[in-house]
Amino acid sequence: MASDSEDEVKAPEAATTQRRVYALPTEMVERIVEYQQEKGFQSEVEAVRRLLDEALKSRDTPSKIINRFLARLEAHRVVAEAVKDVLVGHPMVEELKFQRDQVTAKITGTPQITISDSGTVSVDSPDWSWIPNSRSAPFGPGRLDDGDPPF
Repeated sequence: MASDSEDEVKAPEAATTQRRVYALPTEMVERIVEYQQEKGFQSEVEAVRRLLDEALKSRDTPSKIINRFLARLEAHRVVAEAVKDVLVGHPMVEELKFQRDQVTAKITGTPQITISDSGTVSVDSPDWSWIPNSRSAPFGPGRLDDGDPPF
């Protein structure tokens, strides 16, 4: 019988995770352990996962957030699940409003954006628009356009 140890942390799903090994400076590992203890995480792995997620969120753009949301929505087909996975707790999401089959989000630097469970994205501003990469892929990626020339 296997014992519960830090090395045997169960991943959510094997298909959606990868095992990696990184060499870190001792001082950084000490800071990670301190963070783990402060937050009460059961493993260093979870502490590192959370730290990396927060750092990567700080590099997001509104278009990246919307594209990630659309990918999750395509997988779940339920707006609330995609909201939970992508928008809730994101430092750039200032406001969320829920309706039965859509969510409206205010993302830093953009007007309100509404995404329906069918994958359509609308922007509440005449100067902004969502331009999908392909009109035939409702959940496919795209980009926000603020109407200004890109130069």
